Amino acid sequence: MSNSTSDTSRSAPDSNTAPSADNDDVVRIAGGFDDDGTPYARAVLTPNDDQRTKEILIDHRPAIPVIFLPGVMGTLLSDKTTGKFVWYPPNMDAVGSAISGIASVIAGRFASPAARAKRFDPQNAVVDPTGPVMVGNSGLTEDEARRRGWSTVHRWSYQPTLAWLEYTLNHPMLAGLPHGEWAQGDAEGAKAALKAVLGTDPADYGAYGSGGSIDANSDVFKSLLRYRYTVYAIGYNWLQSNQKSGEDVLNGLDFKDQKTKKTTRIMGIREICRENKTEKAIIITHSMGGLVARMACQFSDGAKDMYGVIHGAQPATGAPLFAKRFRTGAEGTTFKDRFANKSLLGADDAQFVAVASNAEGPMELAPMPDYYDGKPWWIFVDKNGKERMALPQQSALDEIYLCDKWYGLLPDSSLLDPAGIVREKLKKENRNTSVHENFQKTLLAVAHRQELLRNNYHPNTYAMYGNGALEPKTSDGSEKSSKLEFSHPGDKLTTWGTVIWQGDIPDGAGEDELKTAQLIHDDHHGVLKILVAGQTVTFTVQQKAIAPKGGEIDNGIVKGDGTVPIFSAESQARGVIPALSMASSKAEGVQMVFVQGGYEHQFCFAHPWSRWATLYSMAKIAHSIKAKVQ
Repeated sequence: MSNSTSDTSRSAPDSNTAPSADNDDVVRIAGGFDDDGTPYARAVLTPNDDQRTKEILIDHRPAIPVIFLPGVMGTLLSDKTTGKFVWYPPNMDAVGSAISGIASVIAGRFASPAARAKRFDPQNAVVDPTGPVMVGNSGLTEDEARRRGWSTVHRWSYQPTLAWLEYTLNHPMLAGLPHGEWAQGDAEGAKAALKAVLGTDPADYGAYGSGGSIDANSDVFKSLLRYRYTVYAIGYNWLQSNQKSGEDVLNGLDFKDQKTKKTTRIMGIREICRENKTEKAIIITHSMGGLVARMACQFSDGAKDMYGVIHGAQPATGAPLFAKRFRTGAEGTTFKDRFANKSLLGADDAQFVAVASNAEGPMELAPMPDYYDGKPWWIFVDKNGKERMALPQQSALDEIYLCDKWYGLLPDSSLLDPAGIVREKLKKENRNTSVHENFQKTLLAVAHRQELLRNNYHPNTYAMYGNGALEPKTSDGSEKSSKLEFSHPGDKLTTWGTVIWQGDIPDGAGEDELKTAQLIHDDHHGVLKILVAGQTVTFTVQQKAIAPKGGEIDNGIVKGDGTVPIFSAESQARGVIPALSMASSKAEGVQMVFVQGGYEHQFCFAHPWSRWATLYSMAKIAHSIKAKVQ
């Protein structure tokens, strides 16, 4: 048998062994890589009279790990003592899983605050790597995808994106020519963008910042081709602080299955880099995963382990929706959304507070000190929409979060710790403090971490975010084409930019009278009655994310992706978009931002625009790598 090896540096095979490709003269066998990165190939012996040349195709390019960090509630969690699922969100992409998912939503709808607090105890929750896996066209086996952490994240939300990344990043060329989304668009704008990545000005897909179009002969694209890309996912315990999650995603952790007693390693960024014989990885984040990555850099020296970071749909300075739910529970525009959100997040403030008041990760989603550039976002207006009290004036921590008056985040401290979990913890630790005092200390720690994130990003950051419905944009300012990729309608992509409470405030009552008013009744769903100057005033808060029409009173609803308001997302563009530049508030490290539209929060990375921006950003980060070629 005669053998030879073939250089495939311009067109990588799948990461595992692929089928052989034969012709009349040559038998070609695609090679793969063992877990430690050693190349291998599987071959079948041929008859003695078969004297054709046998070629084993080995991709000798150095590997760069691409590691995906999911958003809040995007990681599967189980109880470390009982083994029962803590969080196993429904997968609505198949009949069987959809039925079980609906059943779990219905069950959650009727859980008491105490039951919810016990279930979502951060100290007992652990990342569970036993979830379902969908490998799609990635070329990976299910076992390999599990080993890379895919099974730690929600299948429906993320695994199609992981499979897309694995295939598209490793197949930029075919037969020596640019291939797939790199080379051509989708004429319908459904499965891919209308325009190819190569040869298209990034401004056509919402880009701001330094970086023009790239083509097949550019140094940027050639840099991308120098490497192969191994796609991983790292789930994290989103109930704990994002600082702790940042440590976990860097260093990894072990999971012990309480049924089988088998221990599974969930690799961290540093371990993954060692496995791939490289110094650093490229990180892609969704939603709160962006805060985890930033805290890993800020608190655990994680920047040295990352070549670059790509943020998608990040609540970069938090979101008022979290604070509103502390007073109302979850909400929804349609009956379906209301039922699902109330089941998963809490039907009223008691159910929401039972979990959120003991979960530092979600707490860190509250508006940060620089949210909305420090302008008020917790606002009380009269029946004509005239502003009577607007907070914070200086500090949300002091004026809202720690405030136990009727207008504060938590005027009723009896909602804390319905299952006695915190009391038991304080007792075991011999801490002479009340549950309420412990809650306030936790808020102080949360606010401290938020402050340290102010305008602080990895020094090689690319970000994309939604700003309502998709609107055509061209780089040359010409007439916009009527042809567009798929877009959700704008009324589905709005959310709370500010939280506005409207009430029948007496004409003579000012801010001082409101602050000293007496709470008469709270229905725990967003209706308050207070006594002001001897009169009963009823306040209600907007419970549907429907923006006001022309001539209507401002209700606080603004554009975004249905979850993250534009006020938070666009903070990533400070110093990149001139109109958002502030002398003392540049977003350090952000190289480019993509202001986009058409996609809703959960499935951000499924949209053609975000995928275009992801590929472009990957090429730019690859071009910045100075790693030694092995």
